[in-house]
Amino acid sequence: MPHLPSGTRVSVMVDREGKCKRGEKRYTGSTVHIGNGVLEVTRTDIFKNFLKDGVAVRVDERLISVPSFDALDSNLFLLQNLPSLVVSHVLDPQPGNLVLDMCAAPGGKTTHIAQLMGNRGTVIALEKVGRKVTELKALVNRLGLSCISVHQCDSTMAYQDSATDDLVPPFGKNVFDRVLVDVPCSALGQRPQLSISARLPEISSYPAYQWGFLADAALMCKVGGTIVYSTCSLPVQENEDLVARLLRERPDIQLVSGYPSLGGPGLASSDLTADECKMVQRFTPDSYGRVNTDTIGFFLAKFVKVDVAEL
Repeated sequence: MPHLPSGTRVSVMVDREGKCKRGEKRYTGSTVHIGNGVLEVTRTDIFKNFLKDGVAVRVDERLISVPSFDALDSNLFLLQNLPSLVVSHVLDPQPGNLVLDMCAAPGGKTTHIAQLMGNRGTVIALEKVGRKVTELKALVNRLGLSCISVHQCDSTMAYQDSATDDLVPPFGKNVFDRVLVDVPCSALGQRPQLSISARLPEISSYPAYQWGFLADAALMCKVGGTIVYSTCSLPVQENEDLVARLLRERPDIQLVSGYPSLGGPGLASSDLTADECKMVQRFTPDSYGRVNTDTIGFFLAKFVKVDVAEL
């Protein structure tokens, strides 16, 4: 239909292949029906007048039961999924701690950590991309968290053996009480995802990249300190296999159980022992975890650094 006036009842579809052209009147590609609603503007407004924001369709019949959070005040609430909230509690930051968040943007975990510390101590937040650094600083300022120090830094170069400053990157050995390693990943656990554009070579490249973050975290963490490693991905190569490698190569790093323990165990097909699988946490959409919940796919593991002389 070339002309759709406001008030017209329409169905809302998602283009699974990303091939639908702007203003196309009849699309025969693969789609998913997500709901029905009423046009708030005309089709001409959308495609010829190039409206950039506002409500185009007032959806009143949803096929996916996801509640709207539009009414929440962003100055009072910061939305996170359950596994991300668990990560900060498992890290267990204490007031007065020196904490490193190696991959801080967009800032949900960073600011949660600072709040758990009562805004007392120091959280060093590293982010590589300038635009994300600006957005992260704005979030920190909006929430009034003065204990967070944001730095534009490629965390693959955050460690330097000769570094002497504990508050400005690069950092040396045995500096931080807590280190969060929420690494870039293939994000295969994110939901909702109607399609995945990443190809196998890209997905296969992540473990080697992630290992650099985790290995440096082990160096920068103090003896007696805590490291938490996390991804929003599902492949064992990005998760259990890297945990097993760290335990093999670093006798001063020990895997421990994290609290709260809400996820399911690690995969038995990995390089971890049965007991070690029970110490890590996997969250999956099929709700097989230790609580009856439905989350994104996620993985986390907690380590402590010990004095090898005492082993």
